[in-house]
Amino acid sequence: MFIINIEPSPLRNRLYRIFLINGKSLDIGSSSCDYFILHQNKKKLYNHLSLFSDKERQIISSLKSSQLLYETFILNGYSTDLIKNINFFNLEILPFKNQIIKEN
Repeated sequence: MFIINIEPSPLRNRLYRIFLINGKSLDIGSSSCDYFILHQNKKKLYNHLSLFSDKERQIISSLKSSQLLYETFILNGYSTDLIKNINFFNLEILPFKNQIIKEN
């Protein structure tokens, strides 16, 4: 789902609240976890991503709207900049998902 805004989460145990184009919001990022946008260490990022279970990888690769999907692309994305990661997700990942759906 297309992300239209992000702001600090009002929840004490979450970092951000994202707002989706369908009007829903989702709080992402555990305040007790260390994400790439915070530590900016690629080795830590790759170690973290390698710990995903097969089920977690399946959820992410399905590109279904979920907390895990948004945390992976926004908080552990290719950049340490939230806006760049959101733009990448909206402009590169979502069109790819739509293309897969059209082909099936």
